Amino acid sequence: MDCKYKEKCAGCQYLDLSLEEQHQLKKNHLTALLQAAGLPWTGPVELTSPGAAGLRDRVDLVFAEGALGLYEKTRRQVLDLEECRQLSPELQSWLQEVRKIRWPIRKGSLRLRVGPQKQRGLWLDFANVDIKHLLEEKHLLHSLLDQAIVEIGQRHKRLGLRGTELKLLEPDPQVWFQTTLAGRPVDLYSYIGSFTQSGFKANRALTEILASWLEEVQAEHILEFGSGIGNFSFPAVGSSRRLTACESDAGALAGFAKTLETLVAQPQFADLRERLRLLQGDFQNKNPQDFSLYDTVLVNPPRSGLKDFLNPLFTATRKPRWVLYVSCFPETFIGDGKKLQKAGYAMQKLQIVDQFPQTTHYEVLSLWGLVPSL
Repeated sequence: MDCKYKEKCAGCQYLDLSLEEQHQLKKNHLTALLQAAGLPWTGPVELTSPGAAGLRDRVDLVFAEGALGLYEKTRRQVLDLEECRQLSPELQSWLQEVRKIRWPIRKGSLRLRVGPQKQRGLWLDFANVDIKHLLEEKHLLHSLLDQAIVEIGQRHKRLGLRGTELKLLEPDPQVWFQTTLAGRPVDLYSYIGSFTQSGFKANRALTEILASWLEEVQAEHILEFGSGIGNFSFPAVGSSRRLTACESDAGALAGFAKTLETLVAQPQFADLRERLRLLQGDFQNKNPQDFSLYDTVLVNPPRSGLKDFLNPLFTATRKPRWVLYVSCFPETFIGDGKKLQKAGYAMQKLQIVDQFPQTTHYEVLSLWGLVPSL
């Protein structure tokens, strides 16, 4: 893919390769990791490609010394990006508007996002002294409010007005992402700074695979780890399944709960209140859930992996028949895969979704089945 920044920008590593060559490298990388870990897999590594570019509907950028962009390959300096082929047209247009701003700070981080209705969002993660200065200066933030919803700081305070005075209001999840439920689009509430998949198009590919696998194994009662804002939870629960969602992040669960309340107010989804349960806790380090209650486990862990979440599998008298594992970090997936193998599971399906084209990164979906005891 042609890019005027390819000699300097650290964002993409495969710009000189065709998409087919990139896909083969990613398949080879995953296969080599499996072989090195002693995880047997004789089937093909399937790969779904949502496209070669334009897949991102959110992007995290660094502002430093007047430059807004990503770090350079060879030095710790921000490369000023006027455009990026990885961004969707809507996000690229929003970037152009943000680039017109003259930030009166030395350094900070910005997340730009567009929502499913093309609404614009901006999360400013600046030092407290810079936030104070912007609130006192007023004019820059006032102009931003005319263009977008703005969140500020690690607590995701929402910028708003009381009368004519700028205020940092309590966090309030808004619709920033979208998934499906029983084949229908569902708007997901979250903060601008919350974790979501990187874009809508690639996410549809992920959720379609997930939903089809759960249908194929006839899942009925699911335990989910790493539910986040509910992106995989709603496709998984479908029209008749039960699901217990486990998540540590209170902000993500606030968005999840708001989505759920919006849905149960509709008659066709009223039964979700009984079928979908939300739990908050540090499930990586202590998992009190009884695995014998579930026929399927769905996990989408952070980069640190499942840690101790799987420990109850080793002592459970009755284990779930299936484990569906989703990961954007193959090395962690391999480590957890070895634990699953030790707990009596074997991999039945393996799929890559190339939602990060032109880079070394990719998403892995795998389905593990419980091996019958002799």
